[in-house]
Amino acid sequence: MRAIIFGGIGTIANTSYLQRKAFNAAFEQLSIEWHWGEDEYRRLIVETGGESRIGQYNEKYGGLPKGILPQQVHELKSNLFHNFMNNSKLPLRQGVKWVIDHAKFNNIKLAFATTTSRKNIDILLSSTGLDPSIFDIISNRALVDAPKPQPEVYNYCLNKLNVGAHNSVAIEDASSGVEAAVSAGIKCVAFPNEFTANHNYLDAIEKTGDLRKSSYLSAFLTS
Repeated sequence: MRAIIFGGIGTIANTSYLQRKAFNAAFEQLSIEWHWGEDEYRRLIVETGGESRIGQYNEKYGGLPKGILPQQVHELKSNLFHNFMNNSKLPLRQGVKWVIDHAKFNNIKLAFATTTSRKNIDILLSSTGLDPSIFDIISNRALVDAPKPQPEVYNYCLNKLNVGAHNSVAIEDASSGVEAAVSAGIKCVAFPNEFTANHNYLDAIEKTGDLRKSSYLSAFLTS
């Protein structure tokens, strides 16, 4: 193995609860009579893209006040999310530091293949105490045209790392990320969180809640 590629920001730290909190806070501030409970949010985040999620929800249920666009709601939600993360000390998910430490020891390249904004990434890394320099490449929304489940972000990272898909493994917390990795020819370890545990991970080589317990990763990192 020559590269380990972390997927969305949820593979580093559990942020879904702060995302849901930010959505609901934005709805309240804009007098939108929506509230996304935990079960509903689990269903909604099967698809990626917060702005499109708001638009699709409005198309199905209505409720956006006249003159309020999904983009405006999402911009407010993003600002609130940044504030919540800035005011939080986010712990790394189980086994993340173990993977990073063992990858460095074994001279395995690390990448962060996310299509979120650069600001989200910077705040996440600051909140978790991770130095961005541990990654050989960090992607973001501005660097690719197509979000997951399209494989563009993975192809971008493979090209920048100068490694082949067959020499890499991805770690993803959502089904759309698994699909993106597999479409790029990369084997993927599913690493769901409490909000994505119900996703379809049939294309993943394994599913785990603790990367230290991944038999696939352990075979390369501890041999």
